[in-house]
Parts: sequence; C-alpha cells; structure tokens
Amino acid sequence: MERRSWKFFEHIESLIVIVLMLSLTLAIGGAVVALIGAMFGLSSVKNIGGSIAGLGAVGFFGWMFVTGDLAGALLGRSRQGPSVENNKNTKVENDA
Repeated sequence: MERRSWKFFEHIESLIVIVLMLSLTLAIGGAVVALIGAMFGLSSVKNIGGSIAGLGAVGFFGWMFVTGDLAGALLGRSRQGPSVENNKNTKVENDA
C-alpha cells in the first residue's frame, strides 16, 4: 500500500513538472513572437506575442507558487525539512 502511494506522488510530481515546462515554453515562445513582431514592425503580432508571453509567465509562476517551490524559495525554506545539523543545534539550545 505504501509503495502505491509513493508511485502516485511520483506521478503528481511529474505532472507538475510537465505543466511548468509547458508554461515556460509558452512564455519563451510568446516572447520570441513578440520580438519578431517588433523587428518587422507588426504591432498586432507584437501584441499577441506579448499576451502569450504574459500568460505563460503568469502560468509558470502561478504553478510554482501553488506547488510551494516559489513560496519556499522566497521565504528561504526548503521542501526537505530541517537538516541533521539543525536538529543538533536545537537539542543543545533546549538543554541550555
């Protein structure tokens, strides 16, 4: 039973990575389209590319925030929890 739940979490993590990759690809692709539109003076192409890039960036950072990676990075926390060294330090502080 426990092995099955770990496999489920591995599938969820791979799904999150796929969504992040698609959003990042959308953001970069939209930026390239906007750049090409700006180089050739096509304002409609530039605007569409900018909108696509913005949507991809919002999706990318939104997913990172929802999954906790961005929030943890901004707050200086890791997903792995306290290390062994931190546990030793708290034990010494509690004894003192």
